Amino acid sequence: MSDDADIAEENIELDRLAAIEACRRQPSMPAKGACWFCDEPLPPLQKFCDSDCAFDFEREQAALMRAGRSRPGGELRAE
Repeated sequence: MSDDADIAEENIELDRLAAIEACRRQPSMPAKGACWFCDEPLPPLQKFCDSDCAFDFEREQAALMRAGRSRPGGELRAE
């Protein structure tokens, strides 16, 4: 018979798996010819001009999500 700890552990695992699946279903960000953070022109297939912009974009998106907002493209994730 399962005790409360076992049930809680199972619920945590189910929530974790659901969160992973939700992330997998999110569309990825398409390359748009410019950096997603600073809008610097880029070659085809490149999403950010450098790792700093990629990091700053992710940090900004996380802050906006915590605030309940997002900027255009914010529902997309960088890959």
